[in-house]
Amino acid sequence: MLTIYRYLILLFATFACIACTSSQSTQPAPPEAPDYSQAAMWYGSPEMTDEKPADVFYVTPTCVWDWRDEHGHTQYYMNVNDSLQRAAVDGSNLLAYALFGKSCRFYSPYYRQITMNSWFESETEINRRYELSHSDIVRAFRYYMDHCNQGRPFILAGHSQGAKAVIELLKNTLTPEQYAQMVAAYVFGFTVSQDELAGSHMLKPAAGADDTGVTICYNSVSKADARSPMFADNVVCINPVNWKTDGTYAPASENLGSVFFDAHGRPDTLYHTVGVRLDPAIHTLIIDGLSDDDYYIRSIERLFPKGNYHVQELNLYFLNVQQNIGTRIDSFLHRNSR
Repeated sequence: MLTIYRYLILLFATFACIACTSSQSTQPAPPEAPDYSQAAMWYGSPEMTDEKPADVFYVTPTCVWDWRDEHGHTQYYMNVNDSLQRAAVDGSNLLAYALFGKSCRFYSPYYRQITMNSWFESETEINRRYELSHSDIVRAFRYYMDHCNQGRPFILAGHSQGAKAVIELLKNTLTPEQYAQMVAAYVFGFTVSQDELAGSHMLKPAAGADDTGVTICYNSVSKADARSPMFADNVVCINPVNWKTDGTYAPASENLGSVFFDAHGRPDTLYHTVGVRLDPAIHTLIIDGLSDDDYYIRSIERLFPKGNYHVQELNLYFLNVQQNIGTRIDSFLHRNSR
């Protein structure tokens, strides 16, 4: 079955064919900024009602490559009005909506994310480019809080570049009042350094299955040397199967199910397939039960070598995380009802 992550690989390949990595002597104007008062700038998930106990503000991962604009200039940002680029992003939104939509109203903005090629640059250049991307996220989050939230509990969540966005929101944007409304932050597939923890009281690592106001972070590999060099300084990790922060192994029998989706949004659940333990020395999850060859993506090998399951972080522990989202919301509501 063609799963969402394989569908995204095909889209990656499409963009790779048209990508241009040559440098420009003059930086072209970036694509037009999104207007978040327009419904078209938000993922078109099913109609939202107040029946769900909480909201989720979700930020998508990197899904586009460098591309040329109508003037032949190389662009390093997503064009939120381009249908092909939106289709690439919507695969990730579909997966996240399925994960969070059971318990949450789902809000996900289209934003001028930096391209996959950008992550091959120096850290200085990545951060320089990302400033524009994050300005979109800040505007989208403020629009959500001002016009959509209405005082409801909410979750912040993101994968990869989207996880970076959530971390930056926690460090620099959330007010104390907003933090008091936050159930938890799920940052799938990114890094939190010791300096970041020391510099922000809103970055509080999760210690169990039902604590609130915390950050849930993890990265998955089948072997230690497959860890991404980008995440060498990470110090935050929790096992999303047994919700422990030590090295206790969670066998596949405790994994409720890994879920993948085909290009038409049809789920395919792999029950009790993936076992996982946390390696405290490198703050990374070590998994078993899958073939590395089946999940290897050559085009991003420089960042995520064979044995790295960065692209599948939401899929691997899908049913456990989905259950945990409900658990944390219930815990938040109970603690705030006293």
